[in-house]
Amino acid sequence: MWTIFINFARKSTMKLKIIIATFITLMIIGISCQHKETGIKVHDHNLVIADSCMTTHPEISLRILDSLNNAPINKDHYFALLYAQAKYRNYIFAENDSLVKTALDYYSNCNDSIMKARAYLVASQVYRELGKKETTLSYIHKASLAARGTNDYWTKSFILYEWGRILRDAGDFETSTSKLITSLEYAKRTNDTIQIISRLRELSYNYGETSNYVQAFVEIDSGIILANKIKSYNDLAMLYGRKSSIYTKAKNYYEALRQIDKAIIYDRYADKADSLSNFNFKGRLLVLTNQLDSAEYYIEKGRDTSTMISTKLYYECMYMLREAQGDYKGAAEYAKSYAQSLTNIIIFLRNDKIAQLNKQYNTERIERENRELKISRQKSQIFIMGIIIAVVMLAFAAYVMLSRRRKLMQDTLQQQSESLNRLQQKESELIKKQICASEREMELAEKISNKNMELEAAKALIADLKKRQLLSNSVVIKMQKRISDLKSTSLIAPQPLSQNETKELIDAVNDCYDGFTAKLKNAYPALNDNDVLLCCLIKIGLDNPALCAMLNVSDNTLRKRKHRLKTEKLTTDGNNQYPTIEAAIDAINTTKRHSAPAEEPK
Repeated sequence: MWTIFINFARKSTMKLKIIIATFITLMIIGISCQHKETGIKVHDHNLVIADSCMTTHPEISLRILDSLNNAPINKDHYFALLYAQAKYRNYIFAENDSLVKTALDYYSNCNDSIMKARAYLVASQVYRELGKKETTLSYIHKASLAARGTNDYWTKSFILYEWGRILRDAGDFETSTSKLITSLEYAKRTNDTIQIISRLRELSYNYGETSNYVQAFVEIDSGIILANKIKSYNDLAMLYGRKSSIYTKAKNYYEALRQIDKAIIYDRYADKADSLSNFNFKGRLLVLTNQLDSAEYYIEKGRDTSTMISTKLYYECMYMLREAQGDYKGAAEYAKSYAQSLTNIIIFLRNDKIAQLNKQYNTERIERENRELKISRQKSQIFIMGIIIAVVMLAFAAYVMLSRRRKLMQDTLQQQSESLNRLQQKESELIKKQICASEREMELAEKISNKNMELEAAKALIADLKKRQLLSNSVVIKMQKRISDLKSTSLIAPQPLSQNETKELIDAVNDCYDGFTAKLKNAYPALNDNDVLLCCLIKIGLDNPALCAMLNVSDNTLRKRKHRLKTEKLTTDGNNQYPTIEAAIDAINTTKRHSAPAEEPK
C-alpha cells in the first residue's frame, strides 16, 4: 500500500501531494487514537518487566509502575492489579480500593484462572489493610476456588499462606494451621526452599501459641536445617528468634537465652539492622533468669526509640529490671513512661483510623482529584496531537528531499558496494590470521596450565617432605612416645620438655613452616617465649590432654592459659579476628582470612 502511494506521488502535482499528505496524517492520527484506547499496547513490555520482578524485587516493580502512573495506561486492569500488589509488597498502606476494583471488574469475568485467583488474592490483602474482615475472608476464599483447578502450585501455596495468616489474626488457630500445612505441601512441590522455610516458621508460631511445643520445635528445627543448607543467615536469625520466643512461652528461660544468642550471631552475619529487638529480648530473658547486671547492658544495647512500639518495649523491660533490682522508685518512673507510651499508641491508632476514614469518605477531594486528572489527560492529549502533526509534516518534507536524492544515493551505493567487496576480501584474510593467532594462544595457554599443575605438585611434595621431616624429628618422636605412655598408664608422671628439646622443637617447626615463630611474633608482638612454645605445640597438632602432659599443667589451667592467649595476645588493634587459637595460628602462613569463621569447639 505504501509503495502505491509513493509511486503515485512521484507523478503527481503539488496539489495532489498535499492531498496525499493530509490522508497520511489522518491515518496516523487514527492509529494513535486506537493505541490510546487500548493503552496496553504502548507500555506492555514495562508491565511485563514489573510483573517479573514482583516476587523477588518488589521495589523495582513499584518504581516502574510509579513511572507509568500518569500515562494513559493507569486505567488498565493489568496495571491496576500490579500497582495494588506492588504497594502491598512494599508495605504502602492502601488508602482506598479503587485500584483493586478496576482489576476485579475485569478479572472476575475472565477465563484465566491464575489471573482471576491473583486478583482475588490482592483484593483480600487490600481489604485486610482497610479493616474489612468479612470482605477479606470472602475474597481469599474466592481466590482459593479460582486456583483449585490449576497446576500453579506457587499461587496455591501463597493463597493458603495468606489465608492461614488471616484466620490466625481472627483467632481461629486450628483452621489457620490446617491452611498452612496445605500451603507447605504445595511449597514442597515447587522446590522453593525460601517458601518452605516461611511456611515452617508460621506453623511453629501457630503451634507455640496453642502450647503444642513439641510440634512447634519440630517445625522450627526443620526450617533451621533448610536455612543452613542454603546459608540463609537472615532466615536463621528469624528462626532462632522464633525458637527463643517459644522456649520463653514454655518458661524455659535458659534455653531461650541460648537460642536468642544464636539469633544475634546470625543477625551479625546477615548485617541486619533490626537486631536491636533481639538484644532487647535477651535483656528481658536475663531479667527473668535474675542475671540483672548483664540484663541492663543488653536492654540499653537494644534500645530503639524510632517507633512507639519499640519505645514501649524498652520502658517495659526497664520497669521489669528496676523492680527485680528492688529499685521501686525507678520502677515507678519507668512504669509511668510505659503507661504513657501505651497512651501514645492508642492516640496514634485512633488518629490514624480517623485519617483513614476521612480519606475513604471524602468525596469532595476525590471529585477534585478526578477533575484535575481529567484536565491533565486532556492537556496531554492535545500535546500528543500537536507532536503527531509536527512529526507528520516533517516526515513529508523529509520524503520530498529524500526522493530527490535517491538517484544520487543509488550511484553512491554502487561505488560503495565495490569498495565493500574489496574490504570483505581483506576481512577474510584478517580472519584467517586471527584464527591462526588464536590457535597459537590456546597452545600457549595449555602449556602454562601444565606448568602450573607441575608447580602445584612440586609445592605439595615439598610440604609433605617438610611434614615428614618434622614427624621424624627426635624431639617430636620423644614427645609422641611420652604422650602415648601417659595415655596407656596414669602412673607415669608428665615430663615437660627441657630447654634444649624446646629449642630443637622450635627449630624443627621453623624449618617445616618457613620461619613460623618469626611470623608469629611479627603478627602478635605481645607473645612471650612460653606463648610461642604453646603455639608451636598446637601447630603440630597436639590436643588438650597432650598439651597438659608436655607442659605439666592441669586441664583447667591450660584452658585459662589458652583463653588468655586468645583474648589478650592473639589480637590485632585490640580486636579478636578469629574464634579459636588454631584459626589464628593457621592464618600466619596464609594470605586469605575468613570473614565469618566457624564457632570455636568446646
